[in-house]
Amino acid sequence: MTMDWKAFKACLFESARAKLDALLSEGIEPLYAAVFFASYREQEAIISLPSLATNNLAMLDQDHPKHQQRADEGFWSLKWNPSNWHWSWDPDDYGGENLASYEAMLETFANRGTVAQWDKAEEQFITTVAQVAVALYKHFAKDPRVNKDFVVFFHDESRGPELARKCMSPRLFLHHFPEQDATQQERLRVAALPLSEQAAYYVQRLGCYENIDGEEAEKWLIACGAPAIPALLGSLHKKNDAWKVAMILGLIGEKNAEVITALRDLLLTAKDISTSRWCASALGYLEDIDWLLAQCHTPKALDLAVEGCCANFSAFRNRSAKTLCLNYTLLERLFGLYPQSHALAEETLRPGSSYCDIGAADIPEALRGLASPHAVIRRHATCVLNNRSLGESLNSATIAHILAALAPLAGQDSDETVRYLAGLTLKSMKKWRITR
Repeated sequence: MTMDWKAFKACLFESARAKLDALLSEGIEPLYAAVFFASYREQEAIISLPSLATNNLAMLDQDHPKHQQRADEGFWSLKWNPSNWHWSWDPDDYGGENLASYEAMLETFANRGTVAQWDKAEEQFITTVAQVAVALYKHFAKDPRVNKDFVVFFHDESRGPELARKCMSPRLFLHHFPEQDATQQERLRVAALPLSEQAAYYVQRLGCYENIDGEEAEKWLIACGAPAIPALLGSLHKKNDAWKVAMILGLIGEKNAEVITALRDLLLTAKDISTSRWCASALGYLEDIDWLLAQCHTPKALDLAVEGCCANFSAFRNRSAKTLCLNYTLLERLFGLYPQSHALAEETLRPGSSYCDIGAADIPEALRGLASPHAVIRRHATCVLNNRSLGESLNSATIAHILAALAPLAGQDSDETVRYLAGLTLKSMKKWRITR
């Protein structure tokens, strides 16, 4: 299976060019930008072609009368959000059947084999769309029907300003988005500070939504690890930051006595349930299970113990700075001491609630989980084994072992959900064997 990227690029360019030309021929006010956007992508499944949008300042003011153009309008502002623009077309509207045929071809090509092949196809797709944006800019840049600082780019939620930057000259990018340069200069300034001061800075950014925002701050603090702990502990009791700081302390993964004591104290004294739950999860990441279990004197305390015991099985653990091992003994101890916790754990770990990713080293524990007397554990183990990336790292003998363990569950497990999930995993794993 091959993909004719050159032909796809030509079709996308001509479809977008013709649509923009047709609009400009109507004698509208000059356009300030055109963008490709809203390309939905799901690994091993969907790669949808982008929509096309364009706008001019007259329509921006008409459609959003309360909007006032400002010199500091950034990349994520209304002015640059194509979903708010006056002219917008789905791929079928601007590309018709010709472009639609490439979407079908692209998805077939991307899903032809391994996860790595899908990822590579996605990168090539993104690169191709960006190249078409550059070509469209060159075509229209000197057209009197567009503004002199007209730009064309790929506006992608996941790639953000960095992808847009690749579609235009540095001069144009800084002209339209000066805040992006200011943000990068701020990163460089902070990076030159002593590590303790860097940590304090990023802790202060946890509640921010622009420039160096809370998401970036979280990633930096988790990656920083132990050196960030003093600054985090200093903010642990701030009302708006407490739950997030607790989460980060857990994901850093340092079993520091001061950290554990602070999280225990906050769990017992926090007035909002969100903070208490994240303290419990953090203690679960740090394997402070004995203490959590010892607190189960009330329904609320039992609920928090379940939260902590289940933390290492959810997708949030994938963000941890340290590799965590799959370990179902945490739940088994909980169920042995408090049988009433079954229902709470089943709700917390219900199928579809987003499970953790596991590695080859976790296979023995996952196999043990398949034989657990507890359905909630069998369901979880069955689901985490249904991972194409994991399958590509295993040899044929290990895959055969997993298939042999799953087959009885699919056919005769006492739990209907386990039977269904085991059937899905068996079906997926048999496909792995075909494409290996």
